[in-house]
Amino acid sequence: MSRSVLFLQFGTDADAAIRSRVAYAFRVFAAIYGYSVAESAEAAELCCVYGDGAATHPNKGVLRIPARYRPRPKSAGMPTLERFRYANEDLYLVHGVDEATGNPDWLGEIFEWLSSSLELPNPGRDAVGRIPYSKTVFARQGLSPLKPHAALLMAWMENVLENGGGAESLPKAVSPVAGIEHAVVCSHDIDFYFTSRAAALQRLGKNLGISLTHYRSASYFTANSRMILGLLRGKRPGDYLPQMLSAIEDCGFRSTLFAVADGEHRRDPIYRLGQVAPQLRSAARRGFPVGVHGSYSSVIEKGSLRQEAAALEQAVGRRPLGSRQHWLRFDRHDKLFHAIERAGLAYDSSLGFAETCGFRNGASFAFPPYDFAKEEPCSFLEIPLVIMDGSLEAMSRNRRQGSQELADAVLGESRKWGWGGIGILWHNPMEAIQVPDKVNHVFWECAKKRKRYAEQWMSAEEFVAASLGRYQAAGLLKRIRLDA
Repeated sequence: MSRSVLFLQFGTDADAAIRSRVAYAFRVFAAIYGYSVAESAEAAELCCVYGDGAATHPNKGVLRIPARYRPRPKSAGMPTLERFRYANEDLYLVHGVDEATGNPDWLGEIFEWLSSSLELPNPGRDAVGRIPYSKTVFARQGLSPLKPHAALLMAWMENVLENGGGAESLPKAVSPVAGIEHAVVCSHDIDFYFTSRAAALQRLGKNLGISLTHYRSASYFTANSRMILGLLRGKRPGDYLPQMLSAIEDCGFRSTLFAVADGEHRRDPIYRLGQVAPQLRSAARRGFPVGVHGSYSSVIEKGSLRQEAAALEQAVGRRPLGSRQHWLRFDRHDKLFHAIERAGLAYDSSLGFAETCGFRNGASFAFPPYDFAKEEPCSFLEIPLVIMDGSLEAMSRNRRQGSQELADAVLGESRKWGWGGIGILWHNPMEAIQVPDKVNHVFWECAKKRKRYAEQWMSAEEFVAASLGRYQAAGLLKRIRLDA
């Protein structure tokens, strides 16, 4: 039986909010597994019935999904997840399983992860204003961030669609791009760039302290000491873009650069946009797009992301299509999402951990976030940030595991379950300014390994252009504009 076109039918007891949320999860599932979504049962080849009620067209294939999802007030706090073993994997459920069938409410569970509902009741914020890892469901309930929990739930649902669930299996989602089995979105946040010898000396001197108090790395101390000596002899540490772009071109891919357009806070980069604009324009001409790196205050205090995107467009001469928050800083998901939509951006890549690596929303795939105020999907694509150089270093130090081993584990999990769309970030992989050399080495080693897996590294803009049709066939992201 062909199952290329699906329709979702609701029972009579689902209210408007539940219908919208479950339909959102259904469309994301369809996008990841390559189904189109019909607007009527007549146009579909298989009908998914959510809850009680007879199928509208019983002569078609039917999958019944237990309707166990119920909205929770924020005052209810974080729910306790129940571990369930399926296909030799641990899956974690908010709403349990149906006693009659043994099946979960796949769509309700997927919604819990992708909507960030497990984080929304969290009142805790760190010194920067972010939700700290210690307050997430991973830390509080002992879940591994290295497992893409939402992807596993999707694979379970796909198995039941595929073979009725008779044999326990978790089928891998297949890539929409011929010849590419797995897509990795590569990016670089420009948090420090050489603009003057005084500024470079200030940053490198700060790094000497960090090497002793934070990284506790002799190699990092030595590397920065050597750069200070080089600076005094006329070299320009931190003037890395031309060399980095050439090295990446030699590897055969492109990446996205994120630059801060309005850095007024002491935690913003010390460069001014005009000082790096020539390098950004040159990068854009070479096929390295430039996105807006939302300044430290752009979401929480100032609400200035739209103005910063406009300033970047004026400086570079091309409209930025996406963003990432500096310091991954936002206090509430809805504020971040609304800022991105007001700026007219097509994608974001801010949903990641500052303290560790892994899948923050349980997603080893890109997805549009959910807007609770409008009860509908957002109009942009979120590319989950699963590896950042600084968080990789912190995770390696805290777990006492090699940084290469951890990076391989994250990428391996994503390859195992689907076609990717995950984000990685190395600020400056050419010099030990952001992180020690051994962490920068991981970037180049992973880039070399990618051909073993038919894996393509690409810019965020390339990924959105290549995958957008898959999402739109499922009824998502209809308003995205990719024109420059």
